[in-house]
Amino acid sequence: MADWFRKAGEIWGKADRATGGWLPGGGTPSPLTQYFQGRPDISKPERRTLEGDLANSLNAAASFVASTRPAVKQMIQKSPDFVQSGISTGLNQLPASANLFGRYYTGLGDKGLQFSKQYKNNLFGMVEDASKLTPYILEQLKGAETITKNATPGGAEFLSAKERNDQLAAIRSGLRRIKQGDVRFDSQAGADNDTDSFGGYGTSLGAAWFSRTPKGGYKTNETYDFIYADADKKYPVPYGPYPGGIQPQGPSETMTSQAAEILLGRKPNFVSGRGASSPESLFGRAIVAKMESDPFNYTLEVNRPQ
Repeated sequence: MADWFRKAGEIWGKADRATGGWLPGGGTPSPLTQYFQGRPDISKPERRTLEGDLANSLNAAASFVASTRPAVKQMIQKSPDFVQSGISTGLNQLPASANLFGRYYTGLGDKGLQFSKQYKNNLFGMVEDASKLTPYILEQLKGAETITKNATPGGAEFLSAKERNDQLAAIRSGLRRIKQGDVRFDSQAGADNDTDSFGGYGTSLGAAWFSRTPKGGYKTNETYDFIYADADKKYPVPYGPYPGGIQPQGPSETMTSQAAEILLGRKPNFVSGRGASSPESLFGRAIVAKMESDPFNYTLEVNRPQ
């Protein structure tokens, strides 16, 4: 068994070196770590002119990590099952958000996926609280159905016929789930208690539907994906600067600029202090925006803590 873990560790270490030190627990210092070690006094006002320098460094690092992802995925998927199981076990020791992102990046998906007891115990109480809001959510959905159904395509609502039908389908799906007893769990991203970028529910589970189990618990069949996956290709940067000489930025460049802004102590253009708005989360988003979408499905069941 010890030899299996040693071999798994060697594979993970090689993958970490291949990405330049960005994989969690890989043992290689990342460019961001090296940057701050080389510039330890960034809190000084005169150092804040380094924002563009840091943003460019982060963007280059995100590009490198995204570009090496196919090689890392191939390396891990070609390894023996016991090595993959060892890497999966190692990922399970990480906080939930880092665990899921590591599986997304490496292509391991839900193989051997486990969540900590504390994560599931806390989530049970949160889903219980969400279930108490069901009557309110039901009325919300009924109102949204009426408004959307009566919307004129291309009118003041700016909805095309397809968009209106897609929205109606999503609303009616929610109504059906509530009527069959399911619980809608809204994303915790941005909430006052969502301050953990590596293990928070806003950066891991997001929003989900839970069905009730015979044991009195809840179960969800969830998809781990990102709406901004491959955003750089989907929303390319317009050619040339805007009027006034402002150079436009692509999705991933915007994310790394915001990360640099926070790291250097400047006021961001959105609420900071939240896990989903942390420099780590923004850097992760920049990587995803540069990669092709590669979601995976997993099952999560939570029961009343004993």
